[in-house]
Amino acid sequence: MRKRILIVEDETSLVELLTLVLSREGYEVRACQNGRDAIAMMKTVHPHLVILDVMLPGLDGTNLIKIMSEDEQLESIPVIVTSALIEAERLFKPYPQVKCFAYKPFTLADFIGQVKRYIGD
Repeated sequence: MRKRILIVEDETSLVELLTLVLSREGYEVRACQNGRDAIAMMKTVHPHLVILDVMLPGLDGTNLIKIMSEDEQLESIPVIVTSALIEAERLFKPYPQVKCFAYKPFTLADFIGQVKRYIGD
């Protein structure tokens, strides 16, 4: 069974790139571009990992992680946060499901290494 990854990112080109790269690594990849859709998608897709951007339309990454942490179905899903803002890391400290940060721009090799570290091959 392939492991499922949900990408929550509003930058279309980054979604396309990560989808291509992660699919080639053997993962099943789904994506959505806002936090509101992400909650519903997590409950139907049951991802093994969420890749979460901080700045999202509607419901941003910090509010989304708060909702996840308060939901029994979602609180144990590991999350990799992506951001261009290094100072955003402190906003996610209280949430143990946030495993690491990938600061934009990141190298694909490092990013794939982080994914494999938290959900395996």
